[in-house]
Amino acid sequence: MSIRRALASLLLATLPLMGCTDREDGLNPIGGNGGDIVRQERFIKRLHLDLTGEIPDAAESSAAVARLGEGAGPAARGAMADELLADPRFATLFVLNLEGRVFGGGTTEDAYAMFCPDIPEIDPACADCAPSEDCRGCSCPTLASAFKEREGQMAAAADLAGGRATTGDIERRYGASQVFTFSAESDEAAASSLFAVFLGRPAEPDEVKNAAAMIQGTLASGSPAGLLFHRLGESYADLVDILFTSEVYREAAVDRVFLHYLGRNATPEERSHFVAGLDPGSPDVRPVIRAVVSSGEYFAQ
Repeated sequence: MSIRRALASLLLATLPLMGCTDREDGLNPIGGNGGDIVRQERFIKRLHLDLTGEIPDAAESSAAVARLGEGAGPAARGAMADELLADPRFATLFVLNLEGRVFGGGTTEDAYAMFCPDIPEIDPACADCAPSEDCRGCSCPTLASAFKEREGQMAAAADLAGGRATTGDIERRYGASQVFTFSAESDEAAASSLFAVFLGRPAEPDEVKNAAAMIQGTLASGSPAGLLFHRLGESYADLVDILFTSEVYREAAVDRVFLHYLGRNATPEERSHFVAGLDPGSPDVRPVIRAVVSSGEYFAQ
């Protein structure tokens, strides 16, 4: 065999397996066979680390390799992904990553420990309340609502794991909170943060202007403050509803899954396919994650 033919054969042998553009049914991608044991073990360790934040022990790894050997392919990989997505550790990891995006690497406890003690100084209605790091212990409206928000965020992982909330519900819970906009220097900065954290892109100048106007609120009830994604809004609550029920948000959520697990954005075709399968009012990206991590492209990386 010539050197040129040998190099060509080597190149073909190392090409990536078929990726997420080919699918079996619905959200299940196809492509790739089981491969050798080394690749199977690498896939199993990566899958556990990506979905639970932990590497499987020797017994778990051996059992998983045996399962792949019996029925290697996207169905077997998908079944493993289903089990790990249902594991409470996935929900904990999802919320931990979300907190990192929302609070710049901090946690819910950190954010409220900074926010709550300042409320008595900011809101005259809470002036008689003692400083608190968790907004507990005073019934003034601002502290009471902040405490409720904090409790909701502290329960986010349990709610996601227990089927009481989707991934979109959890992200919306964080985006709607007072503490999210607390550290922003202006309404425009808060609007920009919403786009950066939840849409994964900078806001256009007109988007900043309209979103900031909704954060500030309308001067007269019934009169819109701004226009975003072809919808009018009067308040921050309206802005949050517009953003988290938009197709733009669902597209960003799909892209975030592809970027996190495959290191690339979804193609236009992939994005369109997966967005079409998400609930517009309460999207959940777990089926998208399942499809991506059971794909031949993920297995081959």
